[in-house]
Amino acid sequence: MWFKNIFSRKTSTAEPPLFDEAFLRRLERLSLQAQRTLRGRPASGEHLSRNQLPATIFSEHRPYAEGDDYRYVDWNAYAHQEEFFVRLGEIEQNVNIHILLDASRSMDWGAPPKMRSARQLVAAIGYLALAHHDRLRVIPFGTTAQASFGPAQGKARALELLRFIEGVQPEQTTALAAALDAYARQHPHGGLLVLCSDLLTPETLEHVLSALPPPRWQVLVLHLLDPREFTPDLSGPLELEDAETSQRLSLTLDAATLAAYRQQVRSWQERLAATCARRGATYAQILTSWPLERQIVPYLRARQILQ
Repeated sequence: MWFKNIFSRKTSTAEPPLFDEAFLRRLERLSLQAQRTLRGRPASGEHLSRNQLPATIFSEHRPYAEGDDYRYVDWNAYAHQEEFFVRLGEIEQNVNIHILLDASRSMDWGAPPKMRSARQLVAAIGYLALAHHDRLRVIPFGTTAQASFGPAQGKARALELLRFIEGVQPEQTTALAAALDAYARQHPHGGLLVLCSDLLTPETLEHVLSALPPPRWQVLVLHLLDPREFTPDLSGPLELEDAETSQRLSLTLDAATLAAYRQQVRSWQERLAATCARRGATYAQILTSWPLERQIVPYLRARQILQ
């Protein structure tokens, strides 16, 4: 079983595995909640589509057309009305899952680093996509989109997915709007796009989401934050250095400055949530201190991101 290959690779100097085999087995009971408006392939997927095709389990009829399969003719309706009708039912489809992972240097900060939490989150969502026959792409980005994983389908690609994610290193600055705008142009059919980022970018999220309009795109914004970004454990005179630009700022942190900072953080989060709601995206704030299975997974289920 390929599971055994994933969890036997740990060495004494490597990071611990993203998760264990038992967690993956429990995770398979869940699935991503994709909207019916997404365009997919009615082949082997599990997401309901708004399209209807001839089916044995049906919700309505349409007149028979030349070339329709006689298996879907409603013979009871023909006996009463002497007209041929075809039974229509909802079809299941797979969808395109695009996971964009922020690989900028600010994601290397925190305890644990935000990138560690992001890798776990992206790997779990990616594994769900593969386990439920969706077409998956994982794209790290900084100033531009980097080399990507996929498109891939099926659990046979799970080991390759985990190795790819473990190899992503935060080493660029952020140009979120440019990266997503270019990516959206490359994939005009859209799909379910998951943005996993700390959103520390000078661009507004409004600009970013304008490239991903519904119903062609369903967007989930997973906002990763370290708890100390809410309540810094700093005080007195100090010099701050930007993790991406290396710009420095000298200031003195007193009670009034810290109170103003906390208010600005709250206002920033409220603006992000309001922008997502206005643009038809789902916003979910996730703290890096949250355990994946005990807290993040239940939270995503409560937000109807997982089902």
